Amino acid sequence: MNLYLLIFLLLAAGTLSEWRCPGTKEKVYWVCWGASAVCLCLRFGQGTDYVTYHAIYETIPTVMDLSQGYIFGFFPEPGWRLICALFKLCHAPFWVFTMALGAADMLLLHRFLQKYAPLKTAGLFLSYPALYIVWMVSGLRQGLAMCLFLGILVPFYLEKKWGRYVAGVLIAASFHKVGYGWLVLPAVYYLPTEAMLALTGLSAAGGLILQAGAVEQFFVRLIPAYHVKQFLLEGSISIFATGERLLSFGVLTALYIWNRKKDGQADKRTELLLKAYMCGTCFYMLLCGSSYYASRYGVIFKVLECAVVMGLIQGRELPARAAAAFFFALTLLMGDKNLNAMISEGGYAGAGISVWNFPYVSVFNQDRIEAYRPYGRLLEERYEDNIGDQQLWMIEDTEGTRNAP
Repeated sequence: MNLYLLIFLLLAAGTLSEWRCPGTKEKVYWVCWGASAVCLCLRFGQGTDYVTYHAIYETIPTVMDLSQGYIFGFFPEPGWRLICALFKLCHAPFWVFTMALGAADMLLLHRFLQKYAPLKTAGLFLSYPALYIVWMVSGLRQGLAMCLFLGILVPFYLEKKWGRYVAGVLIAASFHKVGYGWLVLPAVYYLPTEAMLALTGLSAAGGLILQAGAVEQFFVRLIPAYHVKQFLLEGSISIFATGERLLSFGVLTALYIWNRKKDGQADKRTELLLKAYMCGTCFYMLLCGSSYYASRYGVIFKVLECAVVMGLIQGRELPARAAAAFFFALTLLMGDKNLNAMISEGGYAGAGISVWNFPYVSVFNQDRIEAYRPYGRLLEERYEDNIGDQQLWMIEDTEGTRNAP
């Protein structure tokens, strides 16, 4: 049976146990966290982007020629190139690098859950589709950036340690540029929740306006950059994902209003996390015309959902129980969807592999990956592409220097 699915079902069972039998929640959490960590750290060749990152790792030199501007040059971001080079200096193969990365991700996620999720197993379960299976298993750079955000930057945000927060954001963004989106939070901290609700509505209106043909052409002519063209002209809206974001946002907003009326005031920490979470909805709705860009920038705040949900369902009244049931069912749905996406986008579907029988390949049986996907050929192709991109960048950089006045 698919080990990733077994972990998912274990987290679901642990969440129910934690909710019904609070006395056992610590033991349940450590079993679930440990199983998730082992599965993540020992995998090999699995995840949509794993082979791409393997090729990047093999491409990156251990000695960087700063005279060529290498540290600021071609893809990927300098922080990622630096940690890859450090591991390569120690002659570590890529699977050792991903093992260390997986351990760091899980420890950072644990730190966040320990601080901000009263029901830690439930928080781990809610993190599975939005963080674990997509970004920690596959999208390694963004996964590391988001775990740094959760484990390190969120405490700085809540404690108003803005110097450390901004420095941390710049470090996280050195692994993936979506991290620059977190720079909005020092301003968001001081905005009332009602203002964030208004901004969400404005973002939805802005996202609709950006899909008008005349508006698209205007911005493409105004800013003829590659990503602007990709976003406006090549992107497409995902009705399902947009509906899921809006529905989750609506349930959490209604639950927040109910809690505030019931208690007279909202819990300060939960309110701050909710406002940060609302930023993700704003980003998503503004960029909804391209599901690729919307999901990339929306998820960097959506990962806070697990703590926001836990903070708003502290009581066991009917609205809290209904919201808990809603997010439990939604997580089951999204987890199944993302597991199927990992299989189909990784090129496994043609081999008759489904979410039930997807084979787990570990670092102890790496050769087994070739039975399910042409890993060696894909690695070679992407390695050659990366070498070509580097050579092209060096040529363009040299010509630019030569032609400079």
